[in-house]
Amino acid sequence: MNAYEFQVLFGAVNYLSMFPTLVAIPYMWSIVLFNVGLDAFNEENTKSMQAVFLMLLIVIVPAYVATLMYKYTSYIAVSAVQRIVLVFSCALVTGLIGQDAFPGKQFVATMFVVDVGGGFAHAFAHPNGISGCFKDCWQLTKNTPTTPFNKALRVESYVGMVFGFMAIVYAAVVANVKCGIIIVMVATFVVFIWTGFHANDPSETPTKILIAHRLLIVASLCYLSEVQDFNVLNDVFRAMSVSMIGAIVSPYLGAIVSGVSTLYFYKLGCDYIMAQEEGSSLPLIWMGLWGVVTVVLSYGWVFLFYDEYDDKQKKRVMGTNWQDRILGFFCFVSGAALAKAGHFSPGTVGEPAIYLLPPITIWFTLETKMLNHMQVGTPFHPSWWMEGDLPRFSKTDWVNATFGIATALITVVLTSYAMYAVWVAMGPESYSFNFSSEDHAWKFAFMHGMTFIFHSGFWMIFASSGVPPIGDGKAFRAFPPEIPTPMPCRPHDCIPVHKRDLLMGNALLFLGFTSILDGGEYDLYLKAVVAIFWTISILSKVKTHYDGWGYKYTGDPDPNGTVTPKNKKE
Repeated sequence: MNAYEFQVLFGAVNYLSMFPTLVAIPYMWSIVLFNVGLDAFNEENTKSMQAVFLMLLIVIVPAYVATLMYKYTSYIAVSAVQRIVLVFSCALVTGLIGQDAFPGKQFVATMFVVDVGGGFAHAFAHPNGISGCFKDCWQLTKNTPTTPFNKALRVESYVGMVFGFMAIVYAAVVANVKCGIIIVMVATFVVFIWTGFHANDPSETPTKILIAHRLLIVASLCYLSEVQDFNVLNDVFRAMSVSMIGAIVSPYLGAIVSGVSTLYFYKLGCDYIMAQEEGSSLPLIWMGLWGVVTVVLSYGWVFLFYDEYDDKQKKRVMGTNWQDRILGFFCFVSGAALAKAGHFSPGTVGEPAIYLLPPITIWFTLETKMLNHMQVGTPFHPSWWMEGDLPRFSKTDWVNATFGIATALITVVLTSYAMYAVWVAMGPESYSFNFSSEDHAWKFAFMHGMTFIFHSGFWMIFASSGVPPIGDGKAFRAFPPEIPTPMPCRPHDCIPVHKRDLLMGNALLFLGFTSILDGGEYDLYLKAVVAIFWTISILSKVKTHYDGWGYKYTGDPDPNGTVTPKNKKE
């Protein structure tokens, strides 16, 4: 056993001893936790630390023992990276939002020194250093499951990690529980990392060990929720228990439970946000948070996969990244517009935006990334396939349908509702260039900014995509019926115009959100800028239609998705 493997054994012994020693010898932990003193231990923080240590015992120790038994060297790398990235992030947020067990943040400080620092030490002990550790993890993600069970495990683990992330957000925003983020992280996200390892690892999956492990996790979570009582976190523990039991029957069933639970806890988070006092900044922070998540996911995707694509793929990847950034920004500024107008509270037109805009934005952006990975087109993005680069449809109509629904929701339904909400909040009189009151300027910016975004999306339908079918099969072509564009342009030429509209619209929304326009001294400049923006937008569209006059392309390269470059200007 080398030093790299020995640290797994050392970690297993440590995690095995932490819970019983905290229960039996709390004085020892009062010294370990930077000499915080035994008098600093009370019922609340002791219960929370016991929950953390219990979940470490139940979740990590069996995984480490199995790793040593079956020589899971790849999981050693996963566990080290897990401590460097996941534990570091959750410990940092715990300290920042005041969820540490002690006012002096001794618990988080100990985690940084022992767990995160230990993770770095473990990674450096890899035969190829810390970079070798990350490369092992990266290589593991590239493995394709070889059995139906492992394929199901991969679905369960990916959906479960999404649930774990949502549960952590819920613990951070809603739950006022000491160490709540740390408890939930170990009880959910770390469990699904272990499951995901087995899904991708080429060795035989120890199904009996997984079943026994799931049952242990369920028993521990039931103890935390039904005996110890952790307030609103009890719902997380119960949902995770049901997911684990469902996964014993079938990993797909566990994935369904996790998926439904994700939406449930997002809804509970929104309920909590909307229950805040009027004038609270929390709803705006909530929208900003999900905008940041959208952008971070996109940059992470580019960082991980960009170099593996060819030049044409790289161009689409960066186009998708631009789209993600503008959608993430819109998630924030649309909320800012409604908040400033006093329509971002329960019973106002802004309320549905809090519930619907962030999850649908993330859904749409993730599905776009999936199409990039699958190297298939979509009828909603003609530029991807109209010159023979990709097939128009995925071979799987459920992929086509889910992306089509997400696209319809984000570009038609939610954009239209956002336009309606801004219209109600600002009033149609806010369009007028003939204003002098300082209260009108920011409304003027909001109204025109939202109109830029709204009209540009519908212009893309009119000039580029038309109303396409959501799938290739007959059932998926029945509704909506395909309606060709009445005045088609070359889709590649439409994209710069559309992007310019989105930039100008979001810039005006952001400008209205700031206090720059509140004094009235920039009214004339604002009117001039908006007039120039509209002139640019209209002239660009006229030129695009003129240049593309007579452009035609076949609706489908062929029904089986074969790439055939039939599109040409006639």
